[in-house]
Amino acid sequence: ALASNMSMAIRNANLFKELKSELDKKHQLFMRTTIALVAAIEAKDNYTHGHTTRVTNLSLEIAKKLSQKNKKAWDNKFIEKLHIASLLHDVGKIGVPEHILNKRGALTIGERNKIKEHPMIGVTILKPIKELEQALAGIKYHHERPDGRGYPEGLKGEEIPLIASIISVADS
Repeated sequence: ALASNMSMAIRNANLFKELKSELDKKHQLFMRTTIALVAAIEAKDNYTHGHTTRVTNLSLEIAKKLSQKNKKAWDNKFIEKLHIASLLHDVGKIGVPEHILNKRGALTIGERNKIKEHPMIGVTILKPIKELEQALAGIKYHHERPDGRGYPEGLKGEEIPLIASIISVADS
């Protein structure tokens, strides 16, 4: 009986190990797919070439500094959401015409308004992916400003989710 129990425990341990390995592979596939989508967006917008990588790296560094300063361990899930949201923060630019994104010189009010739609376009594109639900706030609100003059909703100060505030600082 003891040998049977040990055998079952070893088998279960091996199954858990295989399951974790499979989950890690799926996570890597998801992250690589996300990065490929970002590359497609950056190929459309000359201005943003390398921008997303810089925003992502800065966002993660800001979160690291904030966690050290506040001397509390930040939830790894928050860092993961921040990583994904910062990678995808400009995904909505795929819905903005290239002639506007790559225009040299001043934009018209209509063109500026079209660019201001990109956070909501991004949310619309990503909303069907249930697993991204908590990262959507970073994408949707990364152009909000503490004084309330941002977009899309004109949120102020504490109304702006932390994830969006971090991305906003990194983005600027």
